Amino acid sequence: MAAAAQAPPANVVLILCDDLGYADLGCYGNRTIQTPNLDRLAAESTRFTDFHTTSPVCTPSRTALITGQYQQRFGIHHADGPETTRRYMLPESAITLAEVLHDNGYYTAHVGKWHLGEPPKAPHPFDQGFDHFFGHFGGRPSSGWIRYARSMNPEMVRGKERPVVHQGHVTEVQAKEALDVIDARAGRGPFFLNLWLNAPHEPLSPLDNQAKTYPHWSKEEQTYFQTVTDIDHAVGQILTKLEEKGIASNTLVIFTSDNGPEAHSFAYSRGAAFPLRGMKTQLWEGGIRVPFLMRLPARVSAGRVSHAVASMLDVFPTVLAATGAKPKTKLDLDGGVDLIATATRGAKLENRTLFFEFRSQQRGVASSLPIAVRKGRWKLFANESFEKIELYDLDADIGESRNVAAQQPAVRDALLTELKGWRKRFPLTPLPPAQRVETPSLEELAKRPYHD
Repeated sequence: MAAAAQAPPANVVLILCDDLGYADLGCYGNRTIQTPNLDRLAAESTRFTDFHTTSPVCTPSRTALITGQYQQRFGIHHADGPETTRRYMLPESAITLAEVLHDNGYYTAHVGKWHLGEPPKAPHPFDQGFDHFFGHFGGRPSSGWIRYARSMNPEMVRGKERPVVHQGHVTEVQAKEALDVIDARAGRGPFFLNLWLNAPHEPLSPLDNQAKTYPHWSKEEQTYFQTVTDIDHAVGQILTKLEEKGIASNTLVIFTSDNGPEAHSFAYSRGAAFPLRGMKTQLWEGGIRVPFLMRLPARVSAGRVSHAVASMLDVFPTVLAATGAKPKTKLDLDGGVDLIATATRGAKLENRTLFFEFRSQQRGVASSLPIAVRKGRWKLFANESFEKIELYDLDADIGESRNVAAQQPAVRDALLTELKGWRKRFPLTPLPPAQRVETPSLEELAKRPYHD
């Protein structure tokens, strides 16, 4: 009897939102924002309740996702931006997930926000393993400069071309490109679609249908809620496209966010992380614990809820396990695990240790201590000199409101030793000075290759 035909390698669709809160989706308890497609995805996926980014801001967590390594390896401590002299860009020496998949015969496409450095000062995504690029390089749509950023009719860069204005909301524009990639690549070999949406990062804009969908809420709330609902619509379009192309059963779909919700001092930012404490720029759970859904029919259990202590560092090894892709050289990943195997076993990963750092000013909100370590139910914070310590029991106090460092000296000291060991690996060198850069005029920006 002839041997059974080997199944083709799995495609990968990785959807990363920007500043989406832990409690912004129906499948994570939100009873106001309408997210039927993501709720359906959750029912067909394994849903993780304890998934963490490595940072409460964009560039560092994206670095960890695409490299499987702590961002500190590359000297990245904050979001990159043109408005200060302190820049954080991913170097070309970093080995990315796209490079490994490309080397294994995958077509690799990045759509949406990049925020790992602006060419020519930093490598282009083409130099980081991507065959296709459509998006923008800075932290906001149209321009990294706050003054010129906009989410309606955004400017997008295709490949290495000049920025071009695209009509519609940024989510709509990016979703259309993602659908075009799937249309073009389905049936032509395995592909990796890295869809990094801007929404619901500020600046937000009022949207059609928001008053009709959310009639009893303020304009600010309507705008945020509709922005998330539009994300949901885009995800629904992608899921439908995979089904229409007959590849849904062999496509790993991951949906998550780069960090917690933005401060409500920004116009229209109304994200939620309840019952967690904190938000973006804070190391409390609300700043670093985010939604994470993972679907791969026949290999990932549908409707399962995993309480494993999981991390953005796990995305890289999970994708390699799902695809069977082999790196050309041995990778030095930072303790990531295969979440497919983890979810299948029902493991909680209580003995793994995760580390966090954010030492910059925390805009519009109170500051958490700048470094932290998580192990099982325990989470310990410290200042840079390790003189101030806080310890929280997340099983008993998910809101991190009761410091039990004095009541749990053995736990405190053990975690402090681990945190100090990690800091020896990544010394707390002084951050470079951050002087403000004057915003250029539109005429000056027009002379540059891009507008970031």
